[in-house]
Parts: sequence; C-alpha cells; structure tokens
Amino acid sequence: MRRKLTVLLCLIMVLMSLTACGTAPMVSKNTPTSLDNTTITVTDQLGRQVTIPRNIERVSAWETHIGVHIAYALGQQDKLVGEASLGMLGKVLGSVQRKNAMGTDAGRSHTPNLENLLALKPQVIFCEVSLDGSSIRQIEDAGLTVVAIKGETIEEGYEAVRLMAKVLGCEARGEEYINDCEKLLHLVEDRVSGIPVEQRMRVMVSGDRSVFSVASGQMLQTYILKKAGAYNVAEDLPGRWPVVSPEQVIQWRPDVILRGSSWEVFGMQDILDNPQLSTLTAVKEKRVYVIPSNIGWWDFPAPHCVLGIVWIAKTLYPERFADVNMTEVADEYYQKFFGRSFTALGGKL
Repeated sequence: MRRKLTVLLCLIMVLMSLTACGTAPMVSKNTPTSLDNTTITVTDQLGRQVTIPRNIERVSAWETHIGVHIAYALGQQDKLVGEASLGMLGKVLGSVQRKNAMGTDAGRSHTPNLENLLALKPQVIFCEVSLDGSSIRQIEDAGLTVVAIKGETIEEGYEAVRLMAKVLGCEARGEEYINDCEKLLHLVEDRVSGIPVEQRMRVMVSGDRSVFSVASGQMLQTYILKKAGAYNVAEDLPGRWPVVSPEQVIQWRPDVILRGSSWEVFGMQDILDNPQLSTLTAVKEKRVYVIPSNIGWWDFPAPHCVLGIVWIAKTLYPERFADVNMTEVADEYYQKFFGRSFTALGGKL
C-alpha cells in the first residue's frame, strides 16, 4: 500500500511540474522583455528589437519634432539633452534642466555630428523614421542606442507615444495624453461627418520652400485634412513637399490655400500678392490662412496635430464650430501637457 501511495505522489509531482512549465506567460511582440533587472527590450516603429536601460535619465530627440513634443507631453522634458532636442517648443518653455542641455550640440541636419552626439552621452536617441536609414546605422555603429519613431498618421503618433512612454517609464501618462487627443478628434468627427462629399472643401497646403511646394498624399497633412472634413488637391502626388507648377495649381482650383509649417520663408500676403495665382477663387476671396503656431507647428507629425485638425475644421466650416473657442481649446491642452497655457507662452492663432 505504501509503495502504491509513493508512486502516486511521484506521478502527481511530475504532472504539477509539467503543468507549471506549460503555463508560462506568452510575450507579445509589443510587450517589453527583460534580459535582466537593468534592461528592457522593445520593438520600435521600424520593427526592430532594441534593448535599452531601465530608468532612463538622458535622452536625445535628435532631428525629430515628434520626439520633442511627446517628451514634453509625457512630462519627461528634463531628460532631453542637447539644444537640438529642445525644438521650438522647448526654447519657448525654457524649462529643460540646463545641466542636461548644456554642452555641444548634435546639429539640426540629416547627417549626425557623431562627436557631439557622443559628448552628450544619451542613453537612448529617438530618431524619426523619415530619416535616411544610413544615418540611423551610422549612429548605432558609433555605439549609441536608437529607437525609431514615426507619426505620419495619428495612429502612428499614438504608437510613438506608447513606445516612448514604455521606454521612459510613464505609460499611464501616455494613455492620458492619447485619450485627450481622441476627445478632440471626436469633437471634429461628430461635426463634419455629415458634410456631403461634393460639399467638402478642396484645400492646398503649401510648405516651407514656396507656395508651389505642396503637401502630398503621403504626408500627414492629407490625413489632417480628411479628419477635418476636407480634401487635399495634391493627394495623388507622392513624396515629401513636391514642387508643382503654377499651371498645376490653377488646374486644381483649390477653395482654400493653407500655408503650412515653415521657417517664415513666405507668408499669407506673399500668396495673395502672387500674380500667378491671381485668378484663383481662394486668392480673390482671401481664403488663404496660416496654420498655427509660432511656438510649435500644428501640422507636423505628433499627436498634438489634433489641434491643427480642430483649427482647420473650424476655419473651413465656422458655422459648425461656432461654439468652439480655439484659444480656450489650445490653452487647456498646453496647460495640461506642457505646463503653461498657449496664450501664456505667446502662442498666436
């Protein structure tokens, strides 16, 4: 009897051991895995597995507008190093710890200054996917860790937020940021969804080089216009900011021209005064507008482009947004995620 009992107990122990092994938790592609207690591994937006330290303290958002804005929105701006990581918003806020931002700069070109990047000693560098892939490889070959991010749609922007929040250890804040962006999107969608296709505004977005440098169908601006209930006349064009002829613009006959993000190379009056565009209804009726803002572009990849969506929708269809005060919307958004209101920072619509 004792022998049978002993055999039975052994069988039970073996079965329990096998069951424990068979129920090990599965790890999804988007769940960080731990090599040890000091590192985690994440999947960036190029689909690469990247191992990074836990408790990141020094971050570079080199040559990436989206990375800077997300870092601020997550409350992680004090970890940014190097002046190139500050961007327009960072310079306006002026709240980055100077002990981190001091030192030589990595530059603002698509060719990294590796010597300066190394001097900044970032633990991780967030690089926009639009960068030349060889530049990313060049940075990694120098021994630096790169996490690729992108945001040519709001969904990609949300993915970038979640990725950066995971790397920086502030996931709850990331979800809060995304939820607030979604509320603004729904505000617009509820009001423009009923506009018939044939009544939707035909819009051309001019870029940073000239009025004839336009946002193509592969760019975030096309997505923004669709969400705002409009149509990009250059939707069929590929590339980034392709240059078109005056004749092409006349053929498109845009109802509205928007001057997008630029370094003030040209302004609204330059468009209105351009003799090559004088026959356009948009010019004759002065339906030419500049997308905000002077403290951080609202049509650039980053979830804060939802502000641009609200502004464009209100500009194109004012009767549907008569109760929406754009300044108040921007003030609340900036106060919550950047620590000071849009108005207090000197923002202009």
